[in-house]
Amino acid sequence: MSDQIKVLPENLANKIAAGEVIERPASVVKELVENAIDAGGSRVAVEIKAGGKQLIRVMDNGRGMSREDAVLAFERHATSKIDNEDDLYRIGTFGFRGEALASIASVARVDLTTNTAEEEAGSRIRIDGGAAPRVTDAGRAEGTTISVSQLFYNVPARRKFLRTTGTETRHIVSVVSTTAMAYPEVAFSLTIDGRESLSFPAVSNTYVRAQAVMGNTLMNQMIPVTYDDELVKIHGFISRPDATRVSRTHQYLFINQRPVSSRALNHAVFEGYGSILPRDRYPVSIIFLAVDLDQVDVNVHPAKREIRFSDESSVYKRLLQAVRLALQNSDVVPVFETDTPDISDMTPAAAPGTGNAPGPESTMERRTQIDLFGPERRGGDATGDWTYTPGDTVREGGDEARQGTVREDTHGEPVSLWQLHNAYIFAQVRDGFILIDQHGAHERVLFERALQTMDRESAPSQQLLFPVTMDLPVPQLALVQEHFDLFGRLGFNVKLFGEQTVVVDAVPCAAKKQGVDTLFQRMVEHLQDLPARDLKAEERIARTFSSHAGIRKGDSLSQREMDTLVNDLFATETPYVTPGGRPIMVRMPLEEIERRFNKTP
Repeated sequence: MSDQIKVLPENLANKIAAGEVIERPASVVKELVENAIDAGGSRVAVEIKAGGKQLIRVMDNGRGMSREDAVLAFERHATSKIDNEDDLYRIGTFGFRGEALASIASVARVDLTTNTAEEEAGSRIRIDGGAAPRVTDAGRAEGTTISVSQLFYNVPARRKFLRTTGTETRHIVSVVSTTAMAYPEVAFSLTIDGRESLSFPAVSNTYVRAQAVMGNTLMNQMIPVTYDDELVKIHGFISRPDATRVSRTHQYLFINQRPVSSRALNHAVFEGYGSILPRDRYPVSIIFLAVDLDQVDVNVHPAKREIRFSDESSVYKRLLQAVRLALQNSDVVPVFETDTPDISDMTPAAAPGTGNAPGPESTMERRTQIDLFGPERRGGDATGDWTYTPGDTVREGGDEARQGTVREDTHGEPVSLWQLHNAYIFAQVRDGFILIDQHGAHERVLFERALQTMDRESAPSQQLLFPVTMDLPVPQLALVQEHFDLFGRLGFNVKLFGEQTVVVDAVPCAAKKQGVDTLFQRMVEHLQDLPARDLKAEERIARTFSSHAGIRKGDSLSQREMDTLVNDLFATETPYVTPGGRPIMVRMPLEEIERRFNKTP
């Protein structure tokens, strides 16, 4: 049989390519905005409707195209940005493969209007789903406007997998704001459903543009970073250790002004802080690196977000050194006179409370660890004014005992409870013991209660004595606006105050009182980092709330709190795993314990 292999039709090949290049509406925005910058535009305006699913329009005042070039631009692998094979090793523009416009035109209705300074009349090119282009005259000043409507209208399987309008809008906001940080000299705007949501006028430097994107509050907590040698030039900003975040979301990296992803270089920033970062916290960073074009390969993936360096380890070392030097030149890390000024030998001084420096524990009596052979007794309630609900307290000799009993639902026999290392609840049962992760247990309880609460019209709130005011980065502000109603139904009272400022003056009553002033901010950071796929909006909000609003590892619990927590846990629908899928408890049968001690039944 000689007819099994065939050349695919051009339109089908373009749709296959679109599957790699065009993942969602934000991918279209990214490609068109990058083309506008490559064309030398000093103003780029983006307009979207229905999260880009109905319309995406990008307008620029760049060089424009002649009619012949405009028609040819929709051909696959047609580009003005490289001429020969050697150009692949020195790519200085965003686009270079000639795939974007052909891919977009194969899965949407595209209308392009363009003109150059030399042409008397502009040109309009219309293509529907990869069909032959229709070309007419059009009036337009120098520059280009591209409208993309009904994305994936002829590929229903792809359109079905698009997320909600709010989610797709948020991804577009992120693309525009991230690109705007790299090009402060270019004015950007974003209009969403007829309303201008972002406006970044052209400015003279990256700090002013970063202020517009990230907010004044955060940028006032940033430290400048500079480094320059024959291999790489580095500039940018890193956050002070007390302005770090709970996720890696706020790490922006640009190579030759191209937004990229690099786990290695993000790790270099993290390692540059040494031991002064709080536990489980990550720095905010905006880092720009300039390297020779032949030292970096951007031709790795169709999205062009991944890169490779010819000498990644050297770039890693220099970025790490730049971060350390920035911290030592600030008031964050004290500088001591040494005989070895070589930056490679520097080790950031440890912050108070870390393993290399004396903390508060050195000047006060250390807490006694739990005695596994007898209950540790203590007076009063260890967690202050926060408790679950009133209940019977077990007392012995006038003091509240750490050990106590609750009922075991499955066998109807008493369960003895101890708190182990202020992190786990040790429960003796008839056939062995179970060990319960107190944070995971409370996370499950709060998660299910939050879902139930959001099903109702309103939830009880606790008023904050001092309202919390936050300047949010543009992507986070879009996230809050997307879920504004759900935050309100959960019990948060959030108000918009200015372009990027929100005020929180009430939080849900279910939240633990300690740390409620930063609860909303931690939730938004976590929500931005939490994948949206396969999760309803209510579930995402409930997961972020339950993760940050309750008992933590290290919280000392009274007997009443342990009893109530265990009872509440086993009243949930899924008491054995956290909302994120981690186990909440480990059960050890008596037979297994005896086997570990080489005992025979």
